[in-house]
Amino acid sequence: MARRSQGSPAAVAVGGLLLLGVVILIVKWVLITAAILAIPFGIWFAYDRAAQRRARRDAEAVVARRHEIESRAVLDAAGGCGWCGMASGHRDHRTGWAITPRAYHRHEIEQTLAQLPA
Repeated sequence: MARRSQGSPAAVAVGGLLLLGVVILIVKWVLITAAILAIPFGIWFAYDRAAQRRARRDAEAVVARRHEIESRAVLDAAGGCGWCGMASGHRDHRTGWAITPRAYHRHEIEQTLAQLPA
């Protein structure tokens, strides 16, 4: 059985210090790289989240505005049109069937929505 050489204590200490230095160097490199990348990606993440919130809020405002305008085109308590005030119900020009005020005034509703500021 071959006997393994232990080496001098000074050589073991120098080898241990070299190994510790390499580990510290790698850890420092990883931390510095993470810090350098965290700043631009953090700014991008914050901007993207704000843009998504802004887009969601704008979309909700458009839906609320559409709902408010379309809510005017309903039958009132007397059975008339809430949009134009016509006492009798609206009829489809092609079929002659009674249709809802919202369907009858669809073009006017879309024009009103298009004229509103964004």
